[in-house]
Amino acid sequence: MARDIEGQPSRSEPLYGLGVDIGGTKIMMLIANQDGEVVYKKKVNTSEHFEAISEQIKECLRDAAVSLDQVAAIGFGVPGITNSEDGTVIEAPALNWKHVPFRDEMQRYFNKPVFVDNDVNCAALGERWVGSAKDTSDFIVVAIGTGVGSAIMANGSLVKGSNHMAGEVAYLVVEQDEVGREDNVFGQFGMFEKKISGMALAQHGDSPHSLFEQYVRGDEESVTIIHRFVADLSMGIANMVSLLNPQKVILCGGVSQSLFPVLELIRSKVASLTPIPTTIELTVIGEEAGAVGAVALAFEQIGILTKGR
Repeated sequence: MARDIEGQPSRSEPLYGLGVDIGGTKIMMLIANQDGEVVYKKKVNTSEHFEAISEQIKECLRDAAVSLDQVAAIGFGVPGITNSEDGTVIEAPALNWKHVPFRDEMQRYFNKPVFVDNDVNCAALGERWVGSAKDTSDFIVVAIGTGVGSAIMANGSLVKGSNHMAGEVAYLVVEQDEVGREDNVFGQFGMFEKKISGMALAQHGDSPHSLFEQYVRGDEESVTIIHRFVADLSMGIANMVSLLNPQKVILCGGVSQSLFPVLELIRSKVASLTPIPTTIELTVIGEEAGAVGAVALAFEQIGILTKGR
């Protein structure tokens, strides 16, 4: 029998949701209750192999002393184009996945309802459930981590697009010299992503966090790099705001945790590029947004959580 968690008696009926956010380099796993309270979390290295991922999840449950019987459903966020209806990962370059029947594969290891969506869509669900977007029906989440992605919430519903590709802002074109490209970028890292992702910042020889620390200290080279980053990011955000008129733009992902020193600069730059007002905020959930949202996805799908709650 599982031990008590946060003062709750051990019971055999499902009490929790398990959320798994598969990133380009790390997997965040967490267990949350029906109120969105995280009772256990664990971060491990990313694997692209289903058996290894399943073992990591089982180890997480063991470490938390939570039995699978106490888990109502499992939600996954994946860094790529995902058909949440049939559970297929269409394209996830960071994991070398293409047309992978993800839900079916994971259900081989767990006799539980399994659901999967794009990781940033999951982050948006998390923000709406317990984060910065409570009581907000129109907002955009921009996730800046190893790569870059976005999720669009319009009138309280996620915008998926005709081929489940809405929000793939990695492929935004923000410079004229990119228009002449003749090669096919599908399946590669997008041009916008190559400018503002953690991967792009790391090419300057330092981690993104270190670059921002040096920026704060006034290092001349770092200031130049970060100002270019802010200009590119602001241009992309301004385009999204002009197109979608969101109440909020929420920045999340690993790089977002270093953005506070330039947040006002981003706001000012975006305001100079579009007359459409919006609020730009950093996530209040932090690195857990995607995994919390994966729990929200699972709870919504099995009817425990009302959409828009």
